[in-house]
Amino acid sequence: MFIKPQNIFVFLMLCYTSLCMAQTTPVVESENKKVDQLFYYFNNGSETKAYREAHKSLRTFKSNKAITNTNLLLAYYHNKYVAIDSSIYYTHQALNSKKNVNDSLGVRLTILSYQLLALNNKNKGLYQESKKWHIKGAELSEKHNETNLYYTHLHGLASTYVTLGKTEEALELFEKCIKFSKDDELILGSYINLGSIYSSLSKYEISNAYLQKAKEICEKDTHKKQALVNVIINIGDNYLGKGETDKALSAFYEAKEISNDTRSYNLELIILGKIGTVLFNEERNNEALLIFSNTLIKAVNLGNLDIEMNSYLMLEKLSLRKGDDRSAYNYGKYYYQIKDSIENSQRQQEINNLEVKFKTLEKEKTIKVLQIENLNKSLNIKNKDADIEKYKLQEAIIAKQNENQVLQLQNGVEKRKNEIALLKEKEALKAVELDREKTIKYIVLVAFFILLIPIVGLLVIYYQKLQAQSLLNLKEKEINEQQVISLKKDQELKLIKASVRGQDQERKKIAQEMHDSVGGNLAAIKLQFSQLYNQPDKLKLIYSQLDDTYEQVRNLSHNLLPKKIRENDFVFLIKEYIHTVEEASEITINLSFYDEEKINTLSKILQNELFSIFQELATNTLKYAKANTIDIQLDFLNECLFFVYEDDGIGFDLSIITLGIGLTNIKNRVETYNGILHIDSKPNRGTNINIEIPLKA
Repeated sequence: MFIKPQNIFVFLMLCYTSLCMAQTTPVVESENKKVDQLFYYFNNGSETKAYREAHKSLRTFKSNKAITNTNLLLAYYHNKYVAIDSSIYYTHQALNSKKNVNDSLGVRLTILSYQLLALNNKNKGLYQESKKWHIKGAELSEKHNETNLYYTHLHGLASTYVTLGKTEEALELFEKCIKFSKDDELILGSYINLGSIYSSLSKYEISNAYLQKAKEICEKDTHKKQALVNVIINIGDNYLGKGETDKALSAFYEAKEISNDTRSYNLELIILGKIGTVLFNEERNNEALLIFSNTLIKAVNLGNLDIEMNSYLMLEKLSLRKGDDRSAYNYGKYYYQIKDSIENSQRQQEINNLEVKFKTLEKEKTIKVLQIENLNKSLNIKNKDADIEKYKLQEAIIAKQNENQVLQLQNGVEKRKNEIALLKEKEALKAVELDREKTIKYIVLVAFFILLIPIVGLLVIYYQKLQAQSLLNLKEKEINEQQVISLKKDQELKLIKASVRGQDQERKKIAQEMHDSVGGNLAAIKLQFSQLYNQPDKLKLIYSQLDDTYEQVRNLSHNLLPKKIRENDFVFLIKEYIHTVEEASEITINLSFYDEEKINTLSKILQNELFSIFQELATNTLKYAKANTIDIQLDFLNECLFFVYEDDGIGFDLSIITLGIGLTNIKNRVETYNGILHIDSKPNRGTNINIEIPLKA
């Protein structure tokens, strides 16, 4: 909660002053002035003096109002110094002494007492009890139209719900405080609590929205610098939750600057710890080392043992990460020393608290004895003997109760002393264990270096052998590649020679056919033309011989086409050829034909030319392109043939490389049919070839 105790004390002072105005007797006025002085001491930094004077005055006060206010002051004193049981005791004393104070100001004091009981039980870990007192305070506030105190209890109840894990109930109450409360402190606290709740639910955008509102409130009021620092720290934590490390660091540095300006040195230490942890997680070791070294110095100067202990722990981790075992050991030793010191201090604090309780009980015992003595003096003479017996009985009961309480406290003190002794023994054992571990580490380190030298030597020799073997493998690879290239060239040469022999045989066959058939027919036709003037009736014979010669030339041209072109559909031949190429290589070939029936009806001569183009392009890709995929598309549309060939190989630069024999032959074949050839290729971008051949006569 963000309700300052000082504000409650000011309100309590106003209540008390108003109560005092209603009292007119000299005794009451004197007691009112004394209580006024006690509150002045408490609110102006003299808490100890107020505490001592309150105990003295409590024995002499007669007015219920003075007793009520003094008990409540003692309750707030113990609450401030976290003596929870004592604070609860004096709060109940204030409620008991207020029985006859039933006006509106008395009701307000009751509501404040309920709030104090709720806070103390929450600090004690009794959250259900805390919830009960907040609910009672809220009901009483609502009944008597104490609006501000009503929302104060609602705010406290919401904080208790957060602790109990009832997030939805807490969200509803905080929203209600923002909407209806007029107290800036409550609204600011609600914004911050809502931001914290949504952050725990990983709803960082909603959390940041509430925190930004809280930030705006703090920035308008220069007295809320510490609250502003806390808001910015929460915003930084949200950025960390979202993984936005740079924004988180920016927020932390902003909070550090404000805390430094306001001299909030403890907050600055917390921020430095967060910055250092972020840098450590990002392995920015040098920056983290600088941050934690600076934090350690400031923590030592301020006497903040928790931050000092955490700084030693992080410095130990950084040293281990850097391999500096000596520094890590020293930092670890200091870490455990401070940790043990804190634990011992806590035990000692518990013993001191027990002693304070013991002294408090002793003082209360003295007060009860004095009250009994005063009661004894005011007894009637007639009833003196009976009253004395009653007094003795009461005194015996009180003595027995005090004796039991003293025994319990003494047992507690002895128990804490035994625990401290055991902790000291454990600390000594830890020191011995650390020294032993240090010796073992040094022995292991020396043995490691002794073994490391021959291992390094062997690794160097092995590395040299690997280099020699690698060079040998490279040489063998180059020789194998040269042999493969040579074999390919020999194979290509054999294929060329075989092709030339085949062409020579075809030429001889064509020449023989032309000489024997076509040549004889043409000679006969020539002879017939020479005798035409003398024998005109031979014209029909000449026409017949011309038809016969035409058929012979036609049959001869058909006989020149490959048998597979003559006897198979063109699309089937292309698919069969592509299947053979795919089996012989690791290339994937994608085919597309439209319309297949029309393509199969193309002239066999054109089919033969297209098949040769297919073969030439596929051969070039296999030899030079180093491609993984080939895409081929052949379309017969609008009396025009469109042929697209594309691969994803290494390509070539058309401005540098001239067309080879294969591409030149393709170009000549296309131009024979009045077609268009377009080649698009660039290094590392593959090759794209487009051919368009018109089929109209």
